[in-house]
Order: sequence, then structure tokens, then C-alpha cells
Amino acid sequence: MSSREATRSAQRSSLTEISLRSGTLLVSCAEVAGDWPLDRLCGFASRRNPKRGFLIVSKVLGRHIPAKPTEMRAAARALAARIPADLPQPTLVIGLAETAVGLGQTLFAEMLAAGREAAYLPTTRQRVAEPLLCRFEEPHSHASAHLLYRPAQIDLGRMASLVLVDDEVSTGTTLSNLASALIPSLPACREIVVATLTDWSGSGAWLERMPRPARCVALLHGRLGWEPGPRLTDDAHFAAFDDEAATLGTLPNAGPFGRTGTRTACDFSLPDALALGLPHGAALRIVGTGEFTYPPFLVAERLEQAGHDVVVQATSRSPVYLGGAIASALCFGDNYGTGVPNYLYNAAGEDGRVSLICHETPPHSIDHRLVDALCGTTVHFGGAIAADRTR
Repeated sequence: MSSREATRSAQRSSLTEISLRSGTLLVSCAEVAGDWPLDRLCGFASRRNPKRGFLIVSKVLGRHIPAKPTEMRAAARALAARIPADLPQPTLVIGLAETAVGLGQTLFAEMLAAGREAAYLPTTRQRVAEPLLCRFEEPHSHASAHLLYRPAQIDLGRMASLVLVDDEVSTGTTLSNLASALIPSLPACREIVVATLTDWSGSGAWLERMPRPARCVALLHGRLGWEPGPRLTDDAHFAAFDDEAATLGTLPNAGPFGRTGTRTACDFSLPDALALGLPHGAALRIVGTGEFTYPPFLVAERLEQAGHDVVVQATSRSPVYLGGAIASALCFGDNYGTGVPNYLYNAAGEDGRVSLICHETPPHSIDHRLVDALCGTTVHFGGAIAADRTR
């Protein structure tokens, strides 16, 4: 064995090797916060995306894998506790669409509960009739454009620090793109913190590209090595995502759910079990749709506190191959009207759970293929919340 081969063999011995359809991941964990080991936080799968072949699949996000509300809250609370106590206030918290908007808003609520002065604003891929604050790109994504709207009730000139929330960090490019686009609107900002469930950026050299002094906090810090497999041949449909019209949707209004910023943990009403007409003692699946995840999480949390067996998950625009952390996939139309396929992963309609599919889009906008597969009920969150029995 050559010296180079011996070095490579020694390096591999300290790594976990994960074989995926699209290639091989080499995973090492350098630092774990408290009781948050790798197996509790995430698994891995293959993206159907030639830009990046792997997907980090969170187990505590309530997106690709059904999660208990208590576990989701515990993860967000543990991450919020790692925000430095000396961070200048007030703080603007940004949750990244689509995957981390719910995590960002939950972390923001935890910061308020801890007595911090903060405001929340998510990125979005939806056009609404509001003034645009900035736009930035997520280069590796199948839908790269992100929008931020100018918040009507947040004084951006007072924000002394910035917290960017994402579910995972690999290269940090998206976050540095966001910070660079946003900082011109935050003249008083002195420091940036990136808060993420898992940080795979290794040395964190990307933090030096931030426009203000920056640090990263996470429940797990580690490294990923990626060895692509043979090029997969069924990715031609990704040409559709080169069209901006296919990646950005349009909503008739921004709604009360935080897309144009909020200073309170929850300023909208939530239905209770009686209003939802749930059968007594039923096991429940609460399904968020796209960027609409925080209100469904709060509904699930309330139902769990009332004694129900509840899991949370959400639809996604990310195409993923079966295998690894993805056991099943449903494909259906996008209720936001972008024309791109949507997916729900690891949701078995025959598992006996009663499914509530929650959405902010107009009534009857949920594709019947999703409703039928889950034997579900759609719940429209609008000016008034209504449950429409569709089966």
C-alpha cells in the first residue's frame, strides 16, 4: 500500500461511510451539544439534483421525516440556548425558506421567552404585493431564488445583530449571500450569528466572507466528504427550474403568518381539537405545506399537550430518491401554483393516523392526490380557519 493509500485508509477509519444511490458520504462528528448525537438529529438520502447529490434529512425538523412536536421544540430550544448571551440587541432573526422557516420562527419564539429583544422575518419564494427588501441566491438548490420583503412593523435601522437560521450548513455560501444582500438595510448591525441544527462546514472559513463579524452555533459540528457515484440519467426535468417563473409562486396577500415580519411569537388564532372535528383518541399526522409550517407545528403541539399521539411533517419541493432516510414518497401538484411537483416523504397513508393537511393557499388548492393518499382533511388558515372534509 502506498503512503497516499495508507493516509486515505487512516482518514476513512475515523469516518462513517454512508452509501447512497448518488454516491458515498463520509461523515465525521467533531462536537455534539448535550444529548444531540448524529442519530437523533438526522439521516441522509440522495437528491434528484445534479447540483448536489446528497440530502441531510433532519429528524427534528418535521419536514421529510415525521417528528414529535416535543422533539421539535426541544431541538429549537437547545439551539436557541446556544445563541451567545452577549449578542447585541435588538436582533433580527431570519429563517430560510422553505425548510427552515418553521425552525426559525420557533427559535425566535424561544429567544422572546428568554427575555431577548428580537424580530422575525423569513425568506420566501412567493411573490406578494409588498415592497421587496432584497433578493439572494441559494446556488445548490433546485429553486435558487429567495426573496425578503420589507417589514412594515420592524425598524430595521435599530437591529444591532442578525441571526440567520437554517437546518444545516455545508459550504455557507447561501448564508453569506443572504448576509451580503441584507446588511445594507441594517446600518446598526454589529454582529452575525448563524444558528443551525447541523454544521458540516469544518473549519468555518466561510464565516470570514460575512460582511460583519460572524460565528456559527449548532447542535452538532462535523465534516462531510462526498464522492459522487455514476451520473444518474433521470434528471432532465431539472431544466424546468431554470425558468424563474417555475421557482417563484404568487400569493394574493402576505397573510398574518410572518412573511412580512413579526415581533410577537404568535399573533394569529389556532383551531382546537373540537373545531377540527377530530375523532377521540385518534393518532394524528399534521402536515404543513411548503413554507407554511409554523402554525401547523403549533396546532400539533397543542394537540400533543392535550394527550393526542401526534407527528408533524411537511410537503417539499425537493425531489429525493427512495433509499437511505427516505422510505416512501408521494408526488402531487403544488398548492402555491408554481407548476413544479411537490412531495411528501415517509408518510404511509395506511399507518392508521388521521391526517390534517394545513395550508395558507385558497380553499380547495390542495391536490386531491395528496388528500386521497392520506385519506386526509384539509385545513385552510385564512381570515377564518375552516376544516374542509374532503373524504
